[in-house]
Amino acid sequence: MNALLPNNLVEQQVELVRAVIERRASMPRHLAQGVMPHLGAGAREMVSETIEYLDDETDLDEGLANYLDLAIVEIRSEIAAGTTEKKIQIPPERLIGGSVAFERHRQLSPAAEALQEALPPLVELCQAVRRAIDFAEAIK
Repeated sequence: MNALLPNNLVEQQVELVRAVIERRASMPRHLAQGVMPHLGAGAREMVSETIEYLDDETDLDEGLANYLDLAIVEIRSEIAAGTTEKKIQIPPERLIGGSVAFERHRQLSPAAEALQEALPPLVELCQAVRRAIDFAEAIK
């Protein structure tokens, strides 16, 4: 019968914080090994600052969320810079009722591909941090 009752506010907050702690524990190593080798100098500096923040600070606050957001923006910029897009003409025999059409073909550089694969854990951590902060603000 207790399983049907909703968690109280403290239990909900504990669950949200636990989700952040679980994701945060491995994030500095993930950033250092899976992200840093594929970044340019400018993005590398921002991600390095994020790693330092994760190592030095233990608070769950807007500062953490901001560092994570900035790192995500830098990584996404690097992915965009490493992506080329080509327009490839569709053969006329495949067209119905038209004479010319193009498909867009995106090609990622190896670095952009590695960054794209490394990005989801960082985004998940950032979302978990935002949920925990927003929930704490809501129950104040």
